[in-house]
Formats: sequence, C-alpha cells, structure tokens
Amino acid sequence: MNFFKLLLGLVLLCVNSLAFAQSNIQPVVNYTFNSGAAVDETGNSELFLYNNTSLFTDSERGSVLQFSASHKSYAAFNRNLLDTDTFTVSFFFFWENDNAGSWHQLFEIHNQETNSNLFFTPQIGWGNYGCALISDSKDYGLYETIETDVLQKNKWMHIAITFEDKLAKIYIDGAEISSGYLNISPTLIQGDSLYLGGNPHRSDNYYISARLDEIKVFDQALSANQILAVANETEIPDPEDKTINWETSGDPIDLTIDIASKQQTIQNFGSSDAWNTERIGKYWPETKKEKLAELLFSTEKDADGNPLGIGLSAWRFNIGAGTAEQGDASRISEESRRTEGFLNADGSTYNWEKQAGQQWFLQKANQYNVHHLIGWQNSPPVEYTQNNLGFREYGTEMATILKPEYFDDYARFLADVSEHFDNEGIHFDYISPLNEPQWGWAPSSSSGTVTQEGTPWTNQEIFDVVSTIDNEFSARNVTSKLFITEAASINSMTGGTGHADNQLYKFWNANSGLSLLDKSSFSDIVSYHSYFTDYGSQLVDNREEMAQMAQLLNPKPQLWQTEYSLLADGYRYGYPANVKLTEMQCALSLSRTIMADLNIANVSAWQWWTTFEQGKHNGESRFCLIEALTKNDNSDGVYHLTKLFYTFGNFSYFIRPDMTRVDYSRSDNLSTSETYEDIVFSAFTDAEESKVVIVATNFTNEVRDVKLSVDNANGKTLKNPSLFLTDEFSNLEKQDIDLSNGKLIVPAKSVVTFTADLEVGTSIGTELKEQDFKAYYNGRAQQIIAELPSNHSYKQIKLYNISGQLQLTIPVEKQQQRIVISSAEYNKGIFLVSGIAAGKRETVKVIIF
Repeated sequence: MNFFKLLLGLVLLCVNSLAFAQSNIQPVVNYTFNSGAAVDETGNSELFLYNNTSLFTDSERGSVLQFSASHKSYAAFNRNLLDTDTFTVSFFFFWENDNAGSWHQLFEIHNQETNSNLFFTPQIGWGNYGCALISDSKDYGLYETIETDVLQKNKWMHIAITFEDKLAKIYIDGAEISSGYLNISPTLIQGDSLYLGGNPHRSDNYYISARLDEIKVFDQALSANQILAVANETEIPDPEDKTINWETSGDPIDLTIDIASKQQTIQNFGSSDAWNTERIGKYWPETKKEKLAELLFSTEKDADGNPLGIGLSAWRFNIGAGTAEQGDASRISEESRRTEGFLNADGSTYNWEKQAGQQWFLQKANQYNVHHLIGWQNSPPVEYTQNNLGFREYGTEMATILKPEYFDDYARFLADVSEHFDNEGIHFDYISPLNEPQWGWAPSSSSGTVTQEGTPWTNQEIFDVVSTIDNEFSARNVTSKLFITEAASINSMTGGTGHADNQLYKFWNANSGLSLLDKSSFSDIVSYHSYFTDYGSQLVDNREEMAQMAQLLNPKPQLWQTEYSLLADGYRYGYPANVKLTEMQCALSLSRTIMADLNIANVSAWQWWTTFEQGKHNGESRFCLIEALTKNDNSDGVYHLTKLFYTFGNFSYFIRPDMTRVDYSRSDNLSTSETYEDIVFSAFTDAEESKVVIVATNFTNEVRDVKLSVDNANGKTLKNPSLFLTDEFSNLEKQDIDLSNGKLIVPAKSVVTFTADLEVGTSIGTELKEQDFKAYYNGRAQQIIAELPSNHSYKQIKLYNISGQLQLTIPVEKQQQRIVISSAEYNKGIFLVSGIAAGKRETVKVIIF
C-alpha cells in the first residue's frame, strides 16, 4: 500500500464522512508545523521522526521539518492504508547543498515484500540530472520515469504532484513542468510504508539533507489553478474546467467534398499480434482479455454514442517460426520476440495447441467478424532454415535462410496452416510469406544475438517461393490469397538496384521476367511499410511517385501499407531534438503518416505494427496502441490505452471496408506539403453514397473553423452530423457542439472524425434565407424560376428530381439574378433547385403540377 492510500485510509477511519465542496477544498492531511510539532492538523494521520529528523526554525518560513543525510534522517507515517490513484501531494522544499547528489528521495511508497516502490527524487543519475517521479515495480519488471528540470539548491520552492488514474503531473512553484502516464500506479505498488527523506530498508545513498514545510494531501487531483493557489498560499478556488477550446479566429476554410471524384476503395484498417499478444492471450484473466478484444474489434457504441472499441477491420496473425522452443539457443535476445511454431521437430507433423495466446485473439477477431484475417511470417519454420535459426547468420550471403531443398515443404506448411484454420472456422483471407526482405537480419558478430526473427530474400528467391506456394495452393484449392513483399520502405518499391529493390516493376509489370501476375493465388496487393519516409519532402514526393507508378501498371494493383510505428526520427519532424514528445504529439505524427498514405499514395488498407508493448520507449508512445504489462508470475496484467490507440480509432472505427475515398477542394489553396504542417483532411463515402466520413488533423496551435459542403451528390445534403474528438482532453469521444450550417470546428493539436448522412433535402451547409435564394414554379408559363440577390456568389444552379438524380446544371454569371428553367420536358412531381457557391449550397423544393 502507499503513502496516499495510508493517509486517505486514516481519514475514513477517523471521520465518518469527509466531503469537501468544490468551493471549500481542504486537505485530508495537513502538516504546517506552525505549532512547533509534527502534528497533522486534520487529526487523520501520524508522522514519526527518526535519526535526528527534527523541527528547525527557518529564517524564511519559520518552523519546518529538517532532514540530515549524514544522520540518515527519515520520517514515516503510520501504516493504516487505503488504495487510491487519485490524489494530490503538496509541500515546500529546500534542498541543502551539503551531501547533495543523485537519487535522494523526498518521499517513497515502498513495498517491503517485493521491494517495489514509487518515489520522487530531486535529481536522477543520468541525462540532465533533473528531478523525476519514478515507479519501480518488481512484480511487473517495469521501471517508469516522469522526468523534468533540474531543481535548484538552497532555495525554497513549492512542489506538487497530482495523480488521476495513471496520469501524473509534476508542478514546480505552481506551474506544470512535466506529466506522463505510469502503468504501475500507486495502488499497484501495494506499498506497506510511506517514508519522507529516506528509507531505512534501502541504500544509505538515498537519504537527503533538506527541509520540508506545509505537507498536504488532497483526495483529488487538483487543477492547475488550484495548485497555483496552494503554491501561493492563498484560498483554493473552484477548479478551472479542463475544457476544449472551441473559439476560432480568422476566416473559415471552405471545404467542398466532391462525391463524384472517387479514388481508392478501402479494404481495412488493422494491426498485428506481434509479439506480446501471446502472453496476454495465454495468461491474463478472462475478463480483461474480453475487454481488450472489445476495445480492439467492437464496432458498437455506448449509451452516449461513444465507440466501445476502435473497430479494427483487419487482424494480422504471426505464424511463428518455432524460436520460442529453442530458448536461449535461438540467439534471439528478447524472449518476448521468440515465437512458438506449429511444426514439430520432425518437420512434418503439427501441434496445433501452440501459439495459444495468439489464437485466443485470432478467434475473437473472427467472432467479431473482422473483415480480413491475415497470416504472416518473419521467418520460415526453423526446421527448414540454415543452421535451424530464425535469422541470417553473421557473414553469410544476403539471401534467404530457407534452404533450397525446403521450398516445397514451406509451401506445404503454409497450405497446411491455412487448411487447419479453415477447418476451425477461421479463414485467412491472405497469407504474407515474407517480411522486409531488404534487411540483412543478422547479428553484428559471429555467434552474436539478434532482437527478432527475420530473413532477407532476393527478388529471384521471392519469385521462386511465391511460385512454389502458388503451385501448392492451386493444387489443393487453398483459397487464401498471397500478398508480398512487405517492403521495408517505399524506396524499395519504386527503384534501387539492391537484392530486393525496384519491386513494383519486378513483380507487377507483365513485361518483367519476374512478373507474378499469372499466378492464380497471387493477389493484386502491393504491400509496403511507411518507415523512413514519414517526414519532410519524402512524405509527399515518395508517395506521389509510387502512386503514379502503380497507376501506369496494367492491371493496376492495390497499394497496402502493412506495417508502421514511430520508428527512427521521422515522427519528431518539427520538434526539438531534446524534447520528449507527449502521447498526443506522437499521435499527431501517426495521423500525419496515415493521412499521407491515404491521400497521396492512395492506399486501400493501412495496418499498424505491434498492438501491445510493455510500456513506453524512453518515455514516448511510439510502438504500440496499448501498453500492456504482464505480471512476472503471469497471474495478471495491466494496460493503458495510448493516444495512438484513440487516434487510430478516428480512422479504423469510422472508415469501414468498401467505403471509397473522395476528393475535396479547400479555399485556403495550401500546397500538399503545407497541409501536412497545417490542417489536413481525408473524406470518404459508402457504396450507396448515403454517408460521409471526414477525418481532419490539426497540427497547429489554433482552433480551425471549417465550412462544409458537398458537390455532385445527386441533390443529397449532409444530415445528422456528429463529431468525435481525440486531443489532450478527449479520447475518441462524441462532442456535444453545434454542427449546424455546415460548421466543423477542429480544436488545436487534435484529430477529429466528422460523420453525417447524405440525404435528399436542405443541407446543413447553410441556413436557408428567404431573401437570399428563392425558387418557385410558374405553372402558366411552365417554368421553374430561381431568383438570386444582388452581389451574390452563386456559380451554378442545379435541378434534381426527388430521387436525387441530377437533371440540369446551369452556370450563373456574377450579376445574373434570375434563372429560368423550362419545365415542359419534366413530369409532374417534386424537384429540388440548388444554388451552388464556394462552401455553400442552398436548396429549395418546387412542385411541378
């Protein structure tokens, strides 16, 4: 149990009810030392002082608590405990220069049984030697830090730390200076002690020479304005609402969605089960696994209209190579990245009980009717490879590790896997037999280790193995299709002279000697990875080149982006090198790449890399949608949904299979490159043209005002709009804001998804004003009359029948105020007359009788 649990627990034990109104917020623990004693003025806790910890008369603050590192001074609270992850701890701190160094501890929640702890130190022992909040869980083998600036010595300062579930924030002198998520929050430490100034059960180096004053604990996470008041020692006000800023400035962007300008048809948005899915699916409690499955695959909404999950429409199942069975002999250094294999050591029989954890999630994906299930491999089974390893040995030629005599066996293996799962009621729509063949996948020295399975393939070897697999699939009527090559980057698709380069031409050009177009199992999918082309001019130029090259091929293939995470440094584009990105900043980088692949490369599918990872990478959310940690004894697990998860959901939940991307025009006339540093949009409609989905990503610090309209929609207009927001405050949540009159507001640094129905009738795009636009039927003259005001901006008048079919388009001159349409050729009935302007459409019903 921990410090704050203890103090809050005492409150509940000593007081029947403590409920503080927002207008009268009081601490539940309060040590002012004004009485010259270490007494909690609330009466809810006790503090015991050890080893010359004493009250000291400070010239600036009066009576304060003083600790001496040389005397190993510390203080401990009494041990009554209560679990909580919502609190604020606040105190004034003076760091004495004597014996000052790294890793001193101001407070520590400690579990004596496991030696897990959560502590705040004024100076860590690396980097900029700043202060940090650190969670060190021995149960989960996880060490997490939230780091910030260096603290000054011999100076009083106010420090406050708030916890709200897993989100912790550090304030110095009333200003927030750092924040982050800790997967192992205070309740999971299960501390049995809380110490100030040092811990008698840990190293003597952790004792500090310091002074503390006004130690307070609140049973809630105070807001920024409240922390400032505590730091200033003034009355605590009501909290400032953590609200989203919807106030716009400047002219709106007129965004016109052209329903007739159709581009690629979307197949799926997906993610893979490498590598931590195996342990989660095998060991975690059923209730938690079911919740994770819902979060990944559900397409339902809750009572408030918020998505229950992100509705993945593809799930990638890693068909293992069998390195897990080899243990350390696999020479794969990270145990979690070794995979079990279905193939037994004899190379011909199978154990279908293997990969049980991955199979659990595969079954759930199937039960949730995920649109596409994909089986993929990093390495062929080790029974078929050189040296029986899941990687290329150091110093060997740049070629596949699959032995030449086992090409046929590998093809049979993949057919056997496909048939087995078909018999289980799980159909792999696609098999991807190789991954990133451009890389060497070898250790850096003889007998060295690697971090994962992998093998290079030359273009000739790819042709040979795909041809062999196709022969096997065709002979056995395996209906799973093959796609390749999961190229490591776009550049390997479009050019190059390496062993696995220029692949778009090599395999999808009928005139190439390595063309695979005549293989019946070979799909029309070109798969690549967006690594290393996710920033600067490459973001646009490389994708334009690939899309243009694909457009020239006959038949034209689909482009699929099948693996991406925030690898290398491209995700940091526009940020200083020494600044750690927040979750939302990482999420905006992810959205930039997705948008570029959709809008420029015209991909039909987009798939993320690892669904689950064990926490952040150096404090940043880069490699997973869900941070998931399994307890060392495999008895339980904890997880955190990152902003990457919610941002991906802005796409995957709403852009469904068989929707089509449509073009748009925007009034600000930014270049393509400029939009990816400003605000970028991607628009979609369904096959029936009954819905519109628009995803917008705002990279700027300004709230952006957008005026929506649709064109070429057969008289249909936008109805029943909704907006779903992911930003600092919201997680894919439906917003209760005014979306009438074609209004779309995109908050700063956010990703939003706008949805609406397309129906015949008056648009939400503008308020109809009788004096602005009139249309009526003159029966005697058999004419439909449209009257326009002076100084209007209308460009066209369009006539639709009641079914929304366009009957007539008439251009409008600038000074023209009256348009006459002969009705003689039209049958009696209801018609729609629309006036079209930039970002504006007005529609009026007329009846021909």
